[in-house]
Amino acid sequence: MKRANGFTLVELMVTLAVAAILATVAVPGFTQMIQSNRVTTQTNELVSAFALARSEAIKRGGQVSVTATGNNFATGWCVHLGANCTGTDILRQFPAMKNMTVTPNNQAAIRFDGRGAKTEPAGVISLEIKPQGCPSGKAGMRRTLEIHNTGRSSVTSGPC
Repeated sequence: MKRANGFTLVELMVTLAVAAILATVAVPGFTQMIQSNRVTTQTNELVSAFALARSEAIKRGGQVSVTATGNNFATGWCVHLGANCTGTDILRQFPAMKNMTVTPNNQAAIRFDGRGAKTEPAGVISLEIKPQGCPSGKAGMRRTLEIHNTGRSSVTSGPC
């Protein structure tokens, strides 16, 4: 009598049980990593908008602004010449952030002069970017973006 090659039903069930346990342990870690990467990506897009505005202001020798759509960077923003983000004054427009909150949510336009310095508003601007519904104390999920009077920006991470 010839014996059939292959796996028994018990071996397959044990393998599936081990795979299910590993997936249950790994999924929460992947979710946090994906959320952290989203926050980093959205923050980097905002930093690149400020760098673009600053470099365009220097290149053109005039004022360039970054204006939040609806006074909240979470709903998108625009790099533009002139007073408003309309028509041919638009240099680049950015879409809304996905599932992120930005505070403060009443930010006026941020303007750079021909030397690349931030002229308005006065003082250091601080924006906090974090996922919507981020539980308090969750490590590494909040980014604080600061735009200094020199026009340079810096980013730090911290808990929600």
